[in-house]
Amino acid sequence: MQEHALVGAPPIRRVRGAIYLCYAGEALAFSAVMARIPHIQRSHGLSDQAINVLVALVPVLAVAGGLFAARLNGRAGSGLVLRCAQPVFFAAVVLLGAVPGTGALVASVALYGVAMGVVEAAMNAQAVAIERHAGRSLVNGFFAVWSGASIAGSLWISFANGAGLSLPVGFAVPAAIGLLIAVATVRLPLRKDAERSIAQAAEQRAARRLLEAGERGGVPAVGVPWRPLLVLGAALACAYVAEGAISGFAVKYVRDELGGADTVAPLAITAFAAATVTGRAVADLVVRRRGPAWLIRGGALLAAVGLAAAVLAPAPWVAIAGFAGAGLGLCSVAPGAYAAAARHDPIGQGVAVARVGVFNYLGAVAGTGLVAVLAPVSGYWACYLVAAVLVLVIIPLAGRFAPRPS
Repeated sequence: MQEHALVGAPPIRRVRGAIYLCYAGEALAFSAVMARIPHIQRSHGLSDQAINVLVALVPVLAVAGGLFAARLNGRAGSGLVLRCAQPVFFAAVVLLGAVPGTGALVASVALYGVAMGVVEAAMNAQAVAIERHAGRSLVNGFFAVWSGASIAGSLWISFANGAGLSLPVGFAVPAAIGLLIAVATVRLPLRKDAERSIAQAAEQRAARRLLEAGERGGVPAVGVPWRPLLVLGAALACAYVAEGAISGFAVKYVRDELGGADTVAPLAITAFAAATVTGRAVADLVVRRRGPAWLIRGGALLAAVGLAAAVLAPAPWVAIAGFAGAGLGLCSVAPGAYAAAARHDPIGQGVAVARVGVFNYLGAVAGTGLVAVLAPVSGYWACYLVAAVLVLVIIPLAGRFAPRPS
């Protein structure tokens, strides 16, 4: 499919660049918020239990946002949804740092969680549409940008904490950057007609390949089936149980259970994030050469080994290396799941991507719950052992990430 076939759409390279920036803006703000959770807790005088409930509330509300986005994407197109949701999301980030009182904080968290679910569902739908237009694996690159920007957001908060910047200022800066990105790219996301044109062309190419192979089939159904999405969602949820447990508690594990120094323990998250960025930067090349199923299957095995190394680690550096292995192994599950989901959306409604995205947040909630249940009884090592077992579940499901036979 040539670029001029996208009637009324900007050049696809400009669209692709705009969506890269949207991923970066969202990740910058999200990581800044997560890195300053202790500051929010102190500012509002919340107990450990109260702040844990608020943090767990975010992915729960994001599920609602993702389901809402599935409907909106199908009716209005993910481009319009993204344009409308981004200002709401960045406004919610500012409110998290500025509102007084617990009630206002809870309301801000609610707005933040729902808006995040909508923004991510719309961005992911745009990314897979761009990939389908190109006819080659590209989605991992968008997630690599997200991971890199999330590291930048964490570094910004580290600077803000060291400089003694207030909570409102610490959140206002990444929110302002994100809002500037939203304004600068407002006309660039693909519109509904362009998304559907891309999807229909992709379906026609697949149909031609089937006919050339001598197979017979009817007209593709317009509806988006739930069954194959549930399989992809299950794999995504297993990955995010592990990722949530690492992102939220790896530092405490290295510091409290392995005796890591305060300067060493944070490297658990840094190693995980850096490995994720590195893996996503090269994953598209691997997919083009070996296929997504091979990458997902091998990555799941590597992640399980990494988590097992963290469980058995006799010293902090072994655990840190294990978390890096887990990041490298899990890095392609989310982009691979979204790309595979898009193949079940024959007219490019963005519905399938939004539905699968819900399992991202369900996995994150399950990961938090896993730690809440097991850590007080057995320690964090038990949580990572269970996460390693769940990651192995991805291996038999990896075949569902592959394109349909051509």
